Amino acid sequence: MSKKTPLRPLILALAGSGMILLSPAAFADGVTAATDSSAKNPVNVGQVNAAANSVSYLGSQEAQSLTQKSNFHSGQSIKVLGKHQMAAAGPVGGSAQALSYAPGVSVASYGYTGATKNTISINGIKQGWVSPSGGQVDDGSISVTFDGVPMVDPSTGLWESPQVPQTGILQGIGITYGPGNPLDRWYNNIGGQIDFVPLQPTAKPGASIKMSYGSYNTKNIVFNIRTGSVDGWSTILAGGAGSGDSYRQSPDGFANPSYDYAWFLKSRKTFSNGDFSLGAYLAKGSGYRPVPIPLNPIGGVTMDGTPNSPLYSQATSGFYSSLPYGVWNKEDSNSTWLVYSKLNVALDRMVGAHNMVWYRHGQRLHVHYNNYGLGNPSNLYEFNNPYDSVYGDKLWLSVKLPYNDVDLGGFFLKSRYNSRNAFYNSNAPYYGSLQVPNAHYRSDYWDQTDLAAFVQDRISPMDNLHITPGVRFINYQTNYYPAPATDFAQAYALYPNNNQGVLPAANNSFTKVEPSVDFNWQPLQWLAVFASYAQAYKEPNVGGGGGLYQSTPAIYNLEKSADYNAGIKVHFNEGPYLRNFLLTASFYHLHYTNQYIPISDANGNYLGDGNGDSIYQGVNIAFADDPLYNLHVFANLNFEKATFAHYVNAGVSYNGLPVSNVPDSTFNIGAAYNYFVSGIMLQPRLWYQYVGAQSLFSNLTGAPTNQQMPAYGTINLGLDSTVPTHGVPLLKDVKLGVDILNLTNNHYNAFEYITSGGLLGGGAGQVLALPGAPLTVYGSITANF
Repeated sequence: MSKKTPLRPLILALAGSGMILLSPAAFADGVTAATDSSAKNPVNVGQVNAAANSVSYLGSQEAQSLTQKSNFHSGQSIKVLGKHQMAAAGPVGGSAQALSYAPGVSVASYGYTGATKNTISINGIKQGWVSPSGGQVDDGSISVTFDGVPMVDPSTGLWESPQVPQTGILQGIGITYGPGNPLDRWYNNIGGQIDFVPLQPTAKPGASIKMSYGSYNTKNIVFNIRTGSVDGWSTILAGGAGSGDSYRQSPDGFANPSYDYAWFLKSRKTFSNGDFSLGAYLAKGSGYRPVPIPLNPIGGVTMDGTPNSPLYSQATSGFYSSLPYGVWNKEDSNSTWLVYSKLNVALDRMVGAHNMVWYRHGQRLHVHYNNYGLGNPSNLYEFNNPYDSVYGDKLWLSVKLPYNDVDLGGFFLKSRYNSRNAFYNSNAPYYGSLQVPNAHYRSDYWDQTDLAAFVQDRISPMDNLHITPGVRFINYQTNYYPAPATDFAQAYALYPNNNQGVLPAANNSFTKVEPSVDFNWQPLQWLAVFASYAQAYKEPNVGGGGGLYQSTPAIYNLEKSADYNAGIKVHFNEGPYLRNFLLTASFYHLHYTNQYIPISDANGNYLGDGNGDSIYQGVNIAFADDPLYNLHVFANLNFEKATFAHYVNAGVSYNGLPVSNVPDSTFNIGAAYNYFVSGIMLQPRLWYQYVGAQSLFSNLTGAPTNQQMPAYGTINLGLDSTVPTHGVPLLKDVKLGVDILNLTNNHYNAFEYITSGGLLGGGAGQVLALPGAPLTVYGSITANF
């Protein structure tokens, strides 16, 4: 930006976290955009009033910084999913399905809607937990925010995708590859950050409602109502709810159903030198989780676990078959609610102050029944209801100097996590209960205090060169204390050996320094060269049926990443056939050290610890353009190699083996074309998605393997028609849509692992799988007001 500008717009964080926001124009074009390094915090809620030499705050300007131009000027590797790529997830797809259309991102699930859980991999680093596979390699190492508020449990490191089940309330999704700049970082940005950006208050009033119905009795409704600006206040209420059955069917007719909902309310007040906003969000996704299925028949592994029952496998009982409800069922729910406020104030022409305060509560509930083999085992029932609660504050200053843009500040947060779980059998001769479990149980607490202070300086010695060095100082404190003697007093007195938390209270405190730097150089008007380097730390994950603090002494180092990104960006605007053209190609290298990898079996029994040191390197390429005024095209490509430089479990070395469940490549390409017929706008859409081969984890050895899950791809079609409603009061238009996903009905598995035989009581060394969704068809109707 020219140094002649009297006052560059203060860059104010959406919820104080460096949240990415997409501009309406960006979504209209479906462009790929990213944070502008010059913008530091990428959300701009103000604009310069040159005549008054002051900053005016306009809610309608809040999204303006996330455009192709701001991506072009960025020193970070960032991808933004706009409306076209989010639509590729289908009208009932959730946040994880949408994320799969970013380069380097793969998703594994047992469902197809926003209600069910997913494992999300970004450049090989993972977030979420979808299966009973014991090796949760690098899990919980991606940060997640909603409207800038951190969503991840600081103790377990986990966030589950059903906490953002409705993409219809989102304006866009931003993905930062690598830890990012200090200003934007939270407490687990080892491999990157996912920023969910909800719809925002607008200057003008309006509303929209969309209803969808499709395969497997899937229903969904999503809406938003916007008040527009009233005396400086603008409010939005958005929400959605859905339900449906699984494509995996049981022989007794049980459909493994699921449901989800999400509600979002935000109100913003703008004033002469800033703005203030209040937000609230509530969401839940719940679904029955079908049992993984063997690829091939295994002796003794039958539909009910008895010798006289048909064999259970994709080759015998059917590719999408599942066990009967009366033999095995598990309902898996994840919910969250949060409240927060944000304040952004221009103190003078050079200094802006920003603050965010938040409180978030998250809860998981797993209700599990397992009578496989009809043997009435002691752990017939499971009732797992852990929770975490977090509150915190982030405060920082933005200072505009002649050749520098400085941000300095910090945050603190306090959290509590309780790992409560109960296994029991209420039938004779056991006579256990939810309150007095007679099998395994636990109820332990972790109190986490995270402190961070940072400073970063965007140095601009010339208009086409920007360098942003930064440093962050962190202090992470963990206090652990076991509580089964009070929370399960009777069980502790009767069955002390069944307590999974066997160690006494403990605590730890770590202080670290995280340096970083990025730069962006534009040797030509249309060409930018960028690079970044950053270090980040996080606490190892805790909880589950054992591991650190509970059954392993809390002697460890913080997990650490050192990340390099470098590449080029090519940008043309309003040229012949390059109307909104952005091409980003980057190489990345991430070294993840001090990895703590707990190993457990499918029944929640802790088996031991793995120790890892892994390297992830590859290439990401993202492309988007509107070559014609009515044609949008996009493509995303990734090639990756992820290996363990060091992996030891039970004294055995597995050095050099590939990191499990990381595709060697991902690819997607799509196009949307608009044209008019008799006054009706038609938009046919076609897109293809490919996920490459990936290596499997073995529960039998507690280690990675060279055995691979095959690659797969799906072809998808869509057709939207927008009908104007002239003469109908308030109603602007109505849109009718049809989506056909997996058009060729390709049978593929979204996840596989090698079993130790504990899940189904046999087949040690065999492969179990979660099949991906078959052909699905949806119809939608949308009314815009």
